[in-house]
Amino acid sequence: MKIFFTGGSGFVGQNMIPELIQSGHEVFGLARSNNAAKKVEEVGGLPVMDDLTKLATNTIKALKKCDAVVHSAAYMDFTYEKEKFYAINVDATKKLVQLAKENGVQKFIYISAAPVIGGSPVVNVTEANADKTMPTALYPKTKAIAEKAVLAANNSTFKTISLRPPAIWGPNNHHYEEIIDRVKAGQWAWIGGGHQILSTVHIKNLSAAVVAALEKGNGGDAYFITDGDRRSMRTTFSAIIKAYGQDPGKREIPLGIASALASMGEFTWKLFGWTSRPPVPPIALRLMAREFSVSDAKARKELGYQNVISFEEGVKEMMNDK
Repeated sequence: MKIFFTGGSGFVGQNMIPELIQSGHEVFGLARSNNAAKKVEEVGGLPVMDDLTKLATNTIKALKKCDAVVHSAAYMDFTYEKEKFYAINVDATKKLVQLAKENGVQKFIYISAAPVIGGSPVVNVTEANADKTMPTALYPKTKAIAEKAVLAANNSTFKTISLRPPAIWGPNNHHYEEIIDRVKAGQWAWIGGGHQILSTVHIKNLSAAVVAALEKGNGGDAYFITDGDRRSMRTTFSAIIKAYGQDPGKREIPLGIASALASMGEFTWKLFGWTSRPPVPPIALRLMAREFSVSDAKARKELGYQNVISFEEGVKEMMNDK
């Protein structure tokens, strides 16, 4: 297939584009700058110069050549920048869906996020029994709104599928930089001990799910994608931090204290209309301080999704890259 890919210069794209190409696909990667275009080229993609919030002529020309879209780009942060979240995660997604449909694309794969479901704690939840309430934090809320739009666009000639990964991990993940900096500064602590289960998915396993979804899957459906095992947040992040040559230590913060700080911070930020990231974002507690585990049995059955890398292999790969 010829695939139009968004987010090609980011962590997901830089790891996923090579896997798609190795599977025999040709990838056109959206790039809003020369630096982004260079990154797309370096992993084997063909750059399409455009901005996700504009999606103009170059995007339309590329879509006319493509069979499928893999929409990975998103704004992810713990800030309160409402306009930015909606512009990138909601408005741009809706426009891309419409353009893809109008220009002959047959399949649209949306990289959603497991936190689009409601509730906390989340314990081994399936798509069928997931809490349907809308999340309150801007990132999962805008991803949930976009996912609904993507799935609603499904029809007999335009198949849409949403993949819901939990915490994505793997080599060269810029999201780890802040964690490592906190560890180096002696500011890292395990909230509530860190023993709660946290579902994860290695980027290579997520890539395998995308390859599977390009061939199979029910249009209009969402699928959780995970590594398929149950690990504590402490087990996962201890291994990742150690792979970076750092010691995470044993310092802990009681969940009650962290929750109080998060609530106080959220109240203050909203009271003054601040848009920056608070010291303890409530969404971080939901995802990393309480159990957040989902089942990917549906994806394994309907997509034929299978792991291509284990947790131990993924950690070893990260250590070898350092």
